[in-house]
Formats: sequence, C-alpha cells, structure tokens
Amino acid sequence: MMIAMPAIVMVIFGLALSGEVKNIPILVQNLDVGYEAQAGPGVSISVESGADLAEALQGDDSLRVVTGSYEDGVTGVDDGDYFAAVRIPADFSERLYRRMRGEDVDVVVDVYVDGTKPAIRASILGAVGDSLRSLGDGGGLEVAQVLAFGGAEYSGLDVSIPSVMGFVLTFLVLLISLIIINRETAMGTLQRLYTTPLTAFERLLGYVIALLVLGMMMSGVVLLVGVVFFQVTVRGSFTLLFISAFLYALTHVLLAVFLSNFARNELQAVQLAPIIALPSMALSGMLVPVNSLPDYIQPIARLVPLYYGNRVFEGVMLKGYGVGELSGDLLVISGMAAVFLILAAMTVKDRIDA
Repeated sequence: MMIAMPAIVMVIFGLALSGEVKNIPILVQNLDVGYEAQAGPGVSISVESGADLAEALQGDDSLRVVTGSYEDGVTGVDDGDYFAAVRIPADFSERLYRRMRGEDVDVVVDVYVDGTKPAIRASILGAVGDSLRSLGDGGGLEVAQVLAFGGAEYSGLDVSIPSVMGFVLTFLVLLISLIIINRETAMGTLQRLYTTPLTAFERLLGYVIALLVLGMMMSGVVLLVGVVFFQVTVRGSFTLLFISAFLYALTHVLLAVFLSNFARNELQAVQLAPIIALPSMALSGMLVPVNSLPDYIQPIARLVPLYYGNRVFEGVMLKGYGVGELSGDLLVISGMAAVFLILAAMTVKDRIDA
C-alpha cells in the first residue's frame, strides 16, 4: 500500500494530465463567398479570407474541426456533441479587405459556445481569436459570442459541484459499503447467515437493499448541501437528478459487494476504495476533458463509471437535460450496475473459509 499505491496513482495522473487541452470538437461553417478586390487600375485580386480562417482553425492543435451547417452545430452543442459552433459570414473577405485598407468596418465571426466548461470555452475563444489575428492586425476583428443553454454564466462552484458530487458518491459509497460488508464477517454475522436457508443470491440481495438505503441517504445529503447551502444551479428536474444519483450510487453499491468478496478484512476493504476512486477522478474528465487525454487512455476512460456520472450530473444541473438527452449515459450506468451484480453473484461465498 505504501509503495504500490502512490506509484499507481502517480502514473495514472501523470498520463492523464501530461498534455494540454486539445482535440476540442467544434463545428465550423464557412459562408464566405470571397471578394474580387481592385488593387489598382485594371488589377484585381481574389481574396479568400474565410477559407484562410477555416484552415487556421483546422490547424490549431487544441481543436478538432468538423465542417457543416451552423444550425446543426448549434444543435450539436445543445446535445453535447460539440463544444462550439463557428459561422464565418458571407461578406467576411470583403469586410476584412476593406478593414485592412483603412475603412472603419467591423469584422465579426459568430460563435455559439458551451459555457459549462470555462477552461474549454477559453481555449475555443482563444483559438478563434488567434486565428482571426493571423489574418490581420487584430483591430476591428470581433467574436460575437452566444452562450448555450440559455446564455447562463456559471460560477466556478456551479461547474465544479456536479463532478464533486460524482466523486463523493464514488468514494463514500464504496468505502462505507466495503467496511459494512466486511464488518459483517469480522463480527460473525455472515457466518451465522450461512446456517440459514437463505441462498447466496438472497443474502447478496439483502446486502444490496440495505446498502441502497445508505446510498439514498448519502445522495440526498450531497444534493442538500450543494443546492441548499451553496445554492448551485439546477436547470433540470431535481427529481431526475435524485434518481440519477440513486442509480449511480446503486452501481457502486454493487461494485462494493463484488469487491468485498476478495477483501479478507476491513483494512483491505479500506484500501480498495481509493484504488478505485482516485484513478476514476483522473480519467473521468473531472480534471481535464477526456478528449484531451492521450489516445490510448481515452477508451479506458470511457469504461469508468464516474465519466458517465459526470455527464449525467452536468447535463441535469448545468444544461437542463431531460431523460431523452441522458438516456444513453443512464443506460450505460444501468448496464454497469447489471455487470457488477452478475459478477457479485458469481463470486459470492456460500461457506466459511477454512
């Protein structure tokens, strides 16, 4: 524990945090039709500044650019597929050329951006601004920013609480459930249950139901502290938020029941919780977006329950999502719960170890 655990955690965090924010998915629509400028008597030049801007954005390492219609991009941001939609206007080349010739003309690019991730939002606006400045001296070049999800400005606490909720439920539900189950063994309760007519699955189900009550209490306390004491934003249904928290807690109750089959005492049980919780924090997108993780880490990150928990809690609290938008993530969480239940049932003990 003193040697292996710090090494494992440092390796995971080092790999997860080894790069800058990058590969942010955005959609760009270039409506610019170009401009035939008169550079002198009988001399004309073709200006394609919109294409130059689109190329500059595609060459930015922090972005992963998809081309399409701006309206589809707005819908994609609302659905969580993109973090921003950028529209280059039809007269972009003309206005930029006139601006560079000294005319008092503004050059504006429309950006519809997800404001629930301040670091990602800043990276996107910075990349668009740098690309614009690469076309001219920067004067008069503007980004018309529209925030998604009702244009709400979120505080640092607002955007942090959903991930904190997920991590607290992950760590505490695992820790408390593992301790309770293993204490049953230490106190001799489990051995007495072996003498009853209960089947192994019935005992397993009894533990799950009892621990779910504790999971519901912890979910309620987390929501109560966040909403009442810190007054964090909940744009969606509070009922859906509680149900999601309950389902997420159930997943970790079942994971704890499964892991408890391999812990021989409370000390081993206590060690299992941080081994699960700390890597989950690094890989779930809680610290950096999963898209920014190394390519070989991203598939592993999408196997972490906290990744989907963060998406659900952020969706309900910050984006006002309903069941329709969250159905995929909730289905994955439910599937993980089913897998942990099957594994627990397959490994549950039905006798006293010799």
